[in-house]
Amino acid sequence: MIDFFAEIHFTSNEVLITNDFFDKQNVYSELTYFNFQTEFNNCKFVWTKRFEEIDSYFENNQYLTLIYGYCFTRLDSNLKIGKKRLTANDLGTLYDEYKERITDHIKGSYSMLIFDKEKNEVRLFTDKFNIKNIYYSFNGSRLLISTSLGAFSQYSKEEFSKVNVKSILEYYLFDFDLVDESFIENIYSLPSASCLTVSLNKIEKKTYWDIFNAFADSKPELDEDEGIAKVEDLLKKNLDLYLNHPQKTAFALTGGYDSRTNLALLDGKADKCFFYSYGLPESYDVKLSQRIARELGLNFKAFHMDDNFAENFDKNAEIAIRLGDGISEMNRANYVYVYKNFFTKFDHILTGLFGSELIKRPTSLGGYIDVHVRDLLLSNNLEECFEKIILKAKSENYFKPEIIDQYKDQILNDIVKNPYLNNKFNGALKFFFFITGIGNCKYFMKEIKTERPFVENLHPYLDIEFVELLMKTPFPWVYNWEEKKSLLENLKIHKFYGSLIYRNNKKLADIITTHAYKPKYLLKKIWLPFLIAQYLYFKKRISKIGIFRNEGLIYEFYTKRKKIFERYTSVFNQKEIEHEYLKHMKDFTKLSSLQIWMHENDLKL
Repeated sequence: MIDFFAEIHFTSNEVLITNDFFDKQNVYSELTYFNFQTEFNNCKFVWTKRFEEIDSYFENNQYLTLIYGYCFTRLDSNLKIGKKRLTANDLGTLYDEYKERITDHIKGSYSMLIFDKEKNEVRLFTDKFNIKNIYYSFNGSRLLISTSLGAFSQYSKEEFSKVNVKSILEYYLFDFDLVDESFIENIYSLPSASCLTVSLNKIEKKTYWDIFNAFADSKPELDEDEGIAKVEDLLKKNLDLYLNHPQKTAFALTGGYDSRTNLALLDGKADKCFFYSYGLPESYDVKLSQRIARELGLNFKAFHMDDNFAENFDKNAEIAIRLGDGISEMNRANYVYVYKNFFTKFDHILTGLFGSELIKRPTSLGGYIDVHVRDLLLSNNLEECFEKIILKAKSENYFKPEIIDQYKDQILNDIVKNPYLNNKFNGALKFFFFITGIGNCKYFMKEIKTERPFVENLHPYLDIEFVELLMKTPFPWVYNWEEKKSLLENLKIHKFYGSLIYRNNKKLADIITTHAYKPKYLLKKIWLPFLIAQYLYFKKRISKIGIFRNEGLIYEFYTKRKKIFERYTSVFNQKEIEHEYLKHMKDFTKLSSLQIWMHENDLKL
């Protein structure tokens, strides 16, 4: 499923949504899709799919079930249905038996809607990591639900056209909304591991799983050998579960560890899959994946960020922004460029999404932890730390100072209410909970939102059973915490990957990674001198050649749209944002892309 929109009235039959609801949105003119809809009494549901299958929707006399994303039975469950990917029909049957406890028996990356016709009641469920997020608005008698934030402004420009400035400020300061609001007023995002129940004049949100209770007391229960053996067994079973149709799955292959581990664990299925990489032809991610493909005889293609990519950059950047609900930037054009080529050939891609983030020590911030979030996590005084953040924000001058002053007290209150920023934990655990519960989700959500019309991203590492098991081993960085970088400690942690790769495919263990050494060198002390020599020789060469060089394309895309930013000058200082183009590319692309998305949805301040 690409997107859905649901309109449920609890007191009247006045339904505004039309069958061609998504057709009216600009971005859909660039996509290939099928429209579906169903309606009865006081409700209407419309959704779009890449292909004309019906497994994401089911309806009987009592329930209507919609599944956005994918859902599996847990490997440790004993359901009569067996171990399988679940259709909407399966989920409706399980819900009839287990009701709210259905989440004890399933896993995956999903948002799920159950409408009980007899009770006139809606239930929404999100998974425990919540990359497939969902938005809703409720006024007491009418409930609107959608996977697309921009769709609300299409539903009613009068009702959903006002920007939530506080949410935008929080996004600028911390890279996410602190209290599950959205960029549009009166629309909310349902957080992870939630069950939302809505009926006439009643809305109740419950958390069915708590990450703090789940992992606060975690400690290694298995030694390295036991841990490797159990993780290997689980990941192989996960790959079997996820790969119902290997021939319809494209496998991401890079020069790093996550995708290489997936490949090593495929157990003979590699010849049925297509493998791909993308980037500059001279980048090591492309060069190393090409070498792997040659040595293992894989069906492989490298998508080069070449002249063709440059010629199509503007169009693809616009699609990425429009799909991204305000969080996908213009530099995400590469996802559109690559994955729209997959549409007619592959239903799924399988990636290493969220593997190393649990294993490698978070010594660099990247896109997972904003610098201000880091400061709050390390601070013993949130209010004092926040005041410093506000002073810095005013000095950067991206927002009008009076706007910052207007909302700063509300934002501080949101910080205090946010359990990931304000809790009793310290050091490693505090960072672990934020990265696992918020950081990874907000980072990878940008990718998932942009990919969804073209392919479905399957990620066997972002899997609750994998995380639960991994926390019983000595490998997660949370058990090996140091704030300073340490090459030796990182090597010890990478041994986890090296062991899995070496046990299952020795050829892969003998090919250098983008970490600048061969995985097998991690496994014996006698090989340590070779590792050090290889690291010293290759590290700077590898880091010097990135995957992309698109700064010029980004700025050209931006300059063609300069008039857009005149619309939002009461809040943004666009000249200051533009001035920081090269020095702070992240802020430039983030805030400029957000304004373009606001303009596309005709949002007003």
